[in-house]
Amino acid sequence: MEGIRISSIQALMLAIASITVTGHLLFIPVIINHAGRDSWISLLFAIIPAVLIGFVIALLAQRYPEQSLIEYSQTILGKWIGKIVAIIFLFYFFHEASLSLRGFSEFYNSAITPRTPLMIYMVAMLILATYAIRNRLEILARTNQTFLILMIPIGILASFLTHKDKDYQNLLPILEDGFSPVVMRAFNITSLYSSFIVLAMVFPFVSNKKKLKRFSILTMLILIVMFLGPVTGVVTVFGEERSMGLYFPTFQTLRDIEIGALQRLDILGVLLWSLGSFSKIALFFYAIVLGVAQLFHLDDYKILTIPTAALLAIFSLITSDDLIGIYRFLMHIYPYFATFIALVIPLLLLLISQFKQLKRG
Repeated sequence: MEGIRISSIQALMLAIASITVTGHLLFIPVIINHAGRDSWISLLFAIIPAVLIGFVIALLAQRYPEQSLIEYSQTILGKWIGKIVAIIFLFYFFHEASLSLRGFSEFYNSAITPRTPLMIYMVAMLILATYAIRNRLEILARTNQTFLILMIPIGILASFLTHKDKDYQNLLPILEDGFSPVVMRAFNITSLYSSFIVLAMVFPFVSNKKKLKRFSILTMLILIVMFLGPVTGVVTVFGEERSMGLYFPTFQTLRDIEIGALQRLDILGVLLWSLGSFSKIALFFYAIVLGVAQLFHLDDYKILTIPTAALLAIFSLITSDDLIGIYRFLMHIYPYFATFIALVIPLLLLLISQFKQLKRG
């Protein structure tokens, strides 16, 4: 384990930055396509499973304070089954990092500079992420803390500037299709918070673990609030039907802002998503190399950074032909895949751990 410590606030700020910003970039269209104008209601119902994800992961971290997700999976399940589960988690981290990398690159390619090859953006981001994680977790946490302090005012300013374009009649009628569909769609939205599980690789380095459960639950509640504004904002600006057809609707709302001589304030969105994408990609990149090092008992994860970066770039390119394929995956496969990884498996780990503890008496 690394001989450094970060605060619980820094750890949870990593979750807020990575989930919020890439969620706004890629998941807002998915949420709206699932729940339409009632997306905000589905988000509220998603509080329960989201809080459960945070609670379970924090409880496992407190029960195994010096072990990461990769390590206590083997402690709970035994060497061989534990290794299989650990590999599943590592695949999820790898897939999540590559998905975020591809989403970031597609955003730049589609919305800003269409003629630039995707690989250029990927290589640039991976160079920055590699540099950050080779300087260890503490540097990444401090960098993210600085970025988040910048991102929150930008997000608030963006919401304020789009207020005049919002028509709240677009949120009506409420529950047109009834109550049950909205509740069922909350399950699909739950996968948005699955990225929180990456903190199970970070929690062993948190200096004070006594408040992890409280902070984790609070983080999930903050994340819900931070998605309510953008989701309702997009629908109130563009209407339900048009919102469903936009790939980057939150960016489009910023692009359309005109206040006197001030135009093209979409640079705020570019800055916001660039910083957030870096935080998420670097965090999951770190989880991959640290997890592989722990799984195979390597002394230092740094030797894994360059080959892992190369694999991430290749995997990001071959997993989908285009942005449509990415959204198709996020709509129909990701909710089940991510929820199984982030909620079902950790919950089973917790139950098995509890059973073993009771058996020992």
